[in-house]
Amino acid sequence: MTYNAIEEYKNYINTSLHKDESKSFDRYHVFSEMAKQFSIKKAMYPGSYIHITPSFIIPEVIYVDTDKKALKFFKNEKEIINYIESNKIYSDRTIVRFEPKDYWMNLSVSKGYCDLLISQYAGFISQACKKYLKKGGVLLANDSHGDAAMAYVDAEFEFIGVLEYGNGKYNFSNEDLERYFTFKRDRPIDITKVKKLMKGPRYKHTAEYYIFEKISD
Repeated sequence: MTYNAIEEYKNYINTSLHKDESKSFDRYHVFSEMAKQFSIKKAMYPGSYIHITPSFIIPEVIYVDTDKKALKFFKNEKEIINYIESNKIYSDRTIVRFEPKDYWMNLSVSKGYCDLLISQYAGFISQACKKYLKKGGVLLANDSHGDAAMAYVDAEFEFIGVLEYGNGKYNFSNEDLERYFTFKRDRPIDITKVKKLMKGPRYKHTAEYYIFEKISD
């Protein structure tokens, strides 16, 4: 049976589609809201698997993964580009780059190259790949593996907002940020425990997506 990369992507997305997008893998409105709020032309997505949805909104995306299915998928570059070209919302040329490496390794990406670093369910991407994010660029992270916590205590990042889900889409908010990353009883985040467990702590208030600005070169 002939391998079809686009059908593989659709099957991956369709297994998680839900009327409530907050429960879907697609996350189209996550990236469209990020593009609306920030100037994003180049993004990096370590641990991406075959989730090419960001490329519909962002002209250049560097995908990084070692999964065998991802390696097979991204070999079909022409097919992928054609599909993105027929669904994208921008007029720039589509650029899809794939790095078949562990993201802790040195990648063929220049320091400070990207406007956006995407960290979703794949470990401490904020620490391994922040060198590729430009000063003033943004990190989009969840805290599933504790990466948002890692970024929060990192002096190279400033916590600037969250994405909140409501009315069928994601919306950016930078209000009342002091309520996040806090506990019922006043105490600091135990980063040693976060590193060991690779799991975000239970905070008093949580968001699905946290946004940080890189404030150093």
